[in-house]
Amino acid sequence: MGAHHHGGAAALSGDLRVALVGSPNAGKTTLFNSLTGLRAKTGNYPGVTVAKYEGLCRVEGRDLVVEDLPGTYSLDPISPDEHVVTDVLDPAHHSDTPDALLVLLDATSLRRSLGLLAQVMQRGLPTAVVLSFTDELRRRGGSLDVEALQRALGIDVHVVVGGVEGVGELKAALPQARSWTSPPFPPPTEAAERTAWIESVLRTVRYTTPGSTNAPGASTPCCCTPCSARCCSSP
Repeated sequence: MGAHHHGGAAALSGDLRVALVGSPNAGKTTLFNSLTGLRAKTGNYPGVTVAKYEGLCRVEGRDLVVEDLPGTYSLDPISPDEHVVTDVLDPAHHSDTPDALLVLLDATSLRRSLGLLAQVMQRGLPTAVVLSFTDELRRRGGSLDVEALQRALGIDVHVVVGGVEGVGELKAALPQARSWTSPPFPPPTEAAERTAWIESVLRTVRYTTPGSTNAPGASTPCCCTPCSARCCSSP
């Protein structure tokens, strides 16, 4: 999961709790360290050996708790790590459900990332997107329209590069997390409809990936039916 600063296992307290959600390589740990610096603790989630990472982010004189949830490709859990994420996002199973969520979308594998985002948005918690690896996407010859992505999703999108560029703007938005913009309707829950929603978003943002022979936003059919964010390895 990458380097974190270790400390006691006691839960941190702050004016607001924001959790980072994303796949194992979406850049969560880099962002977590940028937001919290040395003010972080490591423990375990109750009843399991899955590590819990949380830290304090000071913004406008307020201490906000940032929790780096275990990496997951889907909210259909298989591994213990994935079960932890699913439970934390469910108030019926977890007493410390976050006040808001930052979902990291890897720009180099946007299709798969959108599958996870769709499931997270269905939880109804205030949510914003952190778009990572846009520099890597450009380096590989791909592209996407960030403003169109924000319009298509109906929630705020923050571009963060290398855990440095864009972090200041993101931190400034955290104190208002409980009132973040939400879409009029969440993404569909049924798998085939969710796949259609993902493809619609990709077309809207004119998403292109390296080596693509399709028109901007066009996509290769998924590897399975119905589509699962876990099994779809295409970008």
